[in-house]
Amino acid sequence: MKNIGIDAGGTLTKIVYEENGRKHFKRFDSRELHSVSKWLELTSPDALLHVTGGGAMKIKSLRKEVSVIPEFRAVEEGTRELLKEQHHQIERFIVVNIGTGTSFFKVDDRSFTRVLGSGIGGGMFMGLGSKLTGVTDFTELVKLAANGHRASVDLMVLDIYQDQETPVPENLTAANFAKYKKGKSNDGDIIRSMTNMMAETIILLAHQMAVTHDTQSIVFIGSTLSGNTPLKEDLSQFEEMLGYNAIFLDDGGFTGSLGALCLGLKGQGDFTK
Repeated sequence: MKNIGIDAGGTLTKIVYEENGRKHFKRFDSRELHSVSKWLELTSPDALLHVTGGGAMKIKSLRKEVSVIPEFRAVEEGTRELLKEQHHQIERFIVVNIGTGTSFFKVDDRSFTRVLGSGIGGGMFMGLGSKLTGVTDFTELVKLAANGHRASVDLMVLDIYQDQETPVPENLTAANFAKYKKGKSNDGDIIRSMTNMMAETIILLAHQMAVTHDTQSIVFIGSTLSGNTPLKEDLSQFEEMLGYNAIFLDDGGFTGSLGALCLGLKGQGDFTK
């Protein structure tokens, strides 16, 4: 391979490269820079690196020559490329990038503008999830959520009104974690409650942006969604009620690295020695 796109994030370092006409994707823990360095030396000692993300300067230290791409520009390029490849024809939409934290962008055919951000994201999922359950592996936390039922931990509207008619749908959350009991609540139920709390917060922010931006399309990307069916389900649960269309891009966790690669090949990075 002659060119590699790298997104050095706060939690994961994502890599994209093309070989024999196919795109390949790899992830490394961002704390293990030596693993990234070893992989690069073994597989592609002469490749040009096109780097973005908060840890770009750490990756830059591995090679004499790299192309540095602004992070939001890389995310834009990668998102538009995946939308095109996956045949989504939308001109005006909201992008929600759920990584370590979460960034929200409003997008049309001319612009890609970050509007706001939230600390609720993958970093919180891992930190709070491990605090509540003792589980420190992302995949294991996702499995817990998939087998959990939040109604035993969250206070639901139905719990308040019981046999009465509810003024809003009975399956809505009245209070997150209100029925949690230390030492008694099931770990799966706890993590599903936390996953839903993340989703509710994210979708409320994204939907308000969608209304303001006059669109129903919300595109979700970011590594926290990788293999995370419970989070995708919870982000989709209000589609009918709020009138939005949730779009989850395959390989959406690699938009930054893919965008860095595409822009680097176009000569639009800051090439330094």
